[in-house]
Amino acid sequence: MNLPKFAEIASRISDSELARLLEVNGWEKFGGQANMYSRWRPMGDESTRGILLPQNEELADYSDLFAQAVAQAWKLGSARLRALLERAITARALGDEMKFHKEARTYEGTIQWLAGEDLYAAARKSMAVAAKSRKSKLAYFGNANAHLARSFLESVLMGQTEVGSYVVTAYVPPAEIFTEKKLRPGDTLPATGTHTGRDITRGLVDVLQTTREVVDHYAETGSSAGFTDNVDRGFCFEITQAVRDLVRDSDGAEVGIEMNVAADLFQDSHIETYSMEFSPADYPVLETAGNVLAATSRPQRVTVLGEVTLLDRPQFGRPGLIRVDVLSGSTAKKMRVRLKAEDYDLAMDAHRNNMAIKVTGRQEIEGRYYWLYDPERIELIPMEVVQAQAESPSSDQHPLF
Repeated sequence: MNLPKFAEIASRISDSELARLLEVNGWEKFGGQANMYSRWRPMGDESTRGILLPQNEELADYSDLFAQAVAQAWKLGSARLRALLERAITARALGDEMKFHKEARTYEGTIQWLAGEDLYAAARKSMAVAAKSRKSKLAYFGNANAHLARSFLESVLMGQTEVGSYVVTAYVPPAEIFTEKKLRPGDTLPATGTHTGRDITRGLVDVLQTTREVVDHYAETGSSAGFTDNVDRGFCFEITQAVRDLVRDSDGAEVGIEMNVAADLFQDSHIETYSMEFSPADYPVLETAGNVLAATSRPQRVTVLGEVTLLDRPQFGRPGLIRVDVLSGSTAKKMRVRLKAEDYDLAMDAHRNNMAIKVTGRQEIEGRYYWLYDPERIELIPMEVVQAQAESPSSDQHPLF
């Protein structure tokens, strides 16, 4: 009989899971040191030395000791215990499976080059949207929520392609935790703002199902209200781009998702499957929807004149934050701006001396807030001048611009 790779089993489970496996299979704990190691043996078998199960992952030899514990558990354990240890490999091997399928009129197992590039782009964009929409729902993401999307994609495995006509496969680690903000060395996981790979996989299902519903609703009614009404369900400019890439130059496309679901190693798993189909006929609807969402949310270059009403002093290595009540230059009523230290001092002067601030930058919407990125050409203008110029009826364009 070929023995399994015990180090691989050890990489798939934790020491607490192995302890529970031993316990439910009739083993008993008979010593150890809290938070360092425990000792286990089959119930009533006092003649065996049992196994030493390490519990402190900070130890340099933790991995070796844990693999040895798995090997001993296999050697001394029952057939049921061995089966559960083997399941750790099969149930958690690659993760949740996503298949992006594009049907094309070409030789079996091949695809036109540009259509293939579109397929990979569609897969990447779809997964990025799934991650970004876990943090917030936006009509247009742009660079918003980029850390969450990037860290998620870095952990996804790309599988082999398949015949039929062409399939891109992705594997998502369901239990891996992704944070909305980048953690510094030594930081612990925050209580909020974390999402598992399984959360993001389910998010992709929700976003694509919503997209299918929105497209069908427009085809049936001709109403574009569903485009903006479904932003809070994940419909966004980026997903219209992803699905357009998916169906462009195709005879039809499909996204299939399989999740191997089990509460733990002690329950038989079951497969949850989902399939969302799209066709070239959906392309013009998606294009229209994308234009509507982008028109209201695409980043714009603006020069804003306003009053500084909130200041958050910069911390070491980080910019300061101000809020501006907009007087002109944007349809936004309030704008948040991050400023480096010297520019933040100017904003403080404006607040302290009853002056308006004039600043140019890239306007974006994130959630309920407007932000001005890459601020430049910052000027302070006496409020008396602003008020006097605003009262002048000579021009629709504000004179200070």
